[in-house]
Amino acid sequence: MRKNTGSKTGLAAIAVAAVCGGGWWASTVLASDHDEAPLVKMDAAQDITDLYVFDSGDGKTTTIIVCWAGFNDSRPQPDDAPLFDSKALYTIWVDNDGDNEADHAIRWRYGVNAQDQFGVRWEGVPGADPQVAGPVETVFDVGRFARVWTGHADDPFFFDAQGYLEMLDSGMVMFDSTRDFLAGLNVTAAAIQIDTDILAAGTNPIQVWATAARKE
Repeated sequence: MRKNTGSKTGLAAIAVAAVCGGGWWASTVLASDHDEAPLVKMDAAQDITDLYVFDSGDGKTTTIIVCWAGFNDSRPQPDDAPLFDSKALYTIWVDNDGDNEADHAIRWRYGVNAQDQFGVRWEGVPGADPQVAGPVETVFDVGRFARVWTGHADDPFFFDAQGYLEMLDSGMVMFDSTRDFLAGLNVTAAAIQIDTDILAAGTNPIQVWATAARKE
């Protein structure tokens, strides 16, 4: 499963999606993805719902958030726990020279210790050791230039499903900001806040996309 986007500055807040496993590369943000093809719905840990990239507010760091296991036929919602899958591998890809090839591959995966506690291991974070591990549901530093978090979260995406259906029928924009179909539903998410200069190799524009893979 792949979600991708581009940003001319690397600082715009974005939520990006691919429909039924396809994708696009764009300089602006267009959509999110909370309904999938049947095969993807069978594996909520692989069902990426959103990718967000935005300036962290200080002009010096960029935050990237990947969400999965949201509204999904195979997983009742609202769920009461995050979905950490030790056989899943997630990757954030970053292109910082405009050739549509990744210059950074930031990966994370989950594991369980002897006390049946989940932890997360990050790999490929610029400026950090090859592998850095820590607990879930906790913010911790990964090298000198980044900090990370992963855990259970309220689904941040807004969608007025009723307004969407009414718009299809009428041809008129019918969205109502008080009707959020995803209100009270959850996702599992991972976030990294990282030095923008390190990520972008200076002031270059960046393009960001995310993938999920499975090891059987």
